[in-house]
Amino acid sequence: MPAMVAKQAVIRPLAEEDWPLLRQMYQTYQPLEVSLGLPPRDAARRDAWLENLKTGINLTALVEGRTAGHLVLMPGRNSAEMAVFVHQDYRRQGIATALTRMAVEETRKLGLHSLWVLISSDNNPARAGLLKFGFHTAWESMGEVKMVYRL
Repeated sequence: MPAMVAKQAVIRPLAEEDWPLLRQMYQTYQPLEVSLGLPPRDAARRDAWLENLKTGINLTALVEGRTAGHLVLMPGRNSAEMAVFVHQDYRRQGIATALTRMAVEETRKLGLHSLWVLISSDNNPARAGLLKFGFHTAWESMGEVKMVYRL
């Protein structure tokens, strides 16, 4: 699979040897105030969460050997759930968009019909970026929004 570039970032599938770099990114990761509680702040819970994510399709954004972002796809029957995290040092540089482009390619390869993500209702930057990308709001309730991208 070819790598994709967003500005100075290389976007590619996460390799086994990338997991230590990913863990390192999450040690200094600062979630937005409007996050839904992920990644877990506690190191042991975060490590368990990362272990669970190994069952999905993981993509990484690397900038000069440093992990700048991470996207995970959890395929289901007809769709894949997506979660994307960009380290605060690299936000607003097109990293999430580039990761999402590759996620769409991966979802198509699986023959799935849609890609979806849950975000906080107050996460206006993520909502704007997802709408610009082509996602639409499926529902909004109790502080969460489900955004869907149809393939």
